[in-house]
Amino acid sequence: MEQFPTVLRVEDYKLEELLRCPDRFAGNKKGSKRESEVNWRQMVQFAASHSVNDFYGMPEGARTQAAIEASVEHWWTNRNYKFHSDEHYLQMKHTVKKQLTDFLLGGFCPGMPIIFFEQLTAYVDELDLEISQIFHLVSVDPEGGADDYIVQKLAVDVDEDSLGLLFHMTSVFCMSAFEKLPARIEVLSLLSGKRIVYVPDEESLERSYDYMYLIKSLLPEADFFKVNPGSAVQLIM
Repeated sequence: MEQFPTVLRVEDYKLEELLRCPDRFAGNKKGSKRESEVNWRQMVQFAASHSVNDFYGMPEGARTQAAIEASVEHWWTNRNYKFHSDEHYLQMKHTVKKQLTDFLLGGFCPGMPIIFFEQLTAYVDELDLEISQIFHLVSVDPEGGADDYIVQKLAVDVDEDSLGLLFHMTSVFCMSAFEKLPARIEVLSLLSGKRIVYVPDEESLERSYDYMYLIKSLLPEADFFKVNPGSAVQLIM
């Protein structure tokens, strides 16, 4: 039987976990995730992601505030013990409902995205590396040309490390997969309601390649990041 060469695949959610807690990650190399390791921020992200996916799966006339709130209720965790308190549990749910309503119905997000909540994979020749990334929203840039596009992510974690990973990884992925940088990369904070905008260009792209090369060099020596080309990927929100 023909042996396919092993390549490295970096997946955004694994790198986010590695940045968030490298010590815990070291004991979780095989990809198993015990319930005790899931925190409230991941649960909030999960509920919000599925709610946005529901929103864009509805007919436009059904996309209402009530529909958004019903989706959040449906996907919201019942593990309130993962939160700081019962008040925190309820406050986070209220906040996510409000921010999703503001973003989705307030003109921050597209009416008809090109891509919504798809996991895409691209091989980057310059890095000899496969990148797999979940794209929340990709849409035509209404202020640009016919082939200009915007990438948006609705996120709980908007710390400096998480934003740096998102901006650099997205730039490298898009250049390899689409042969064109996005006009903007936007992060919409699910907790604060802030919109964080990054405008990539040729100069920043070089820094993004350097960043991803550094990430590759620092990856743990584990099968967690090794795959054969063309192997299946699992959608994780």
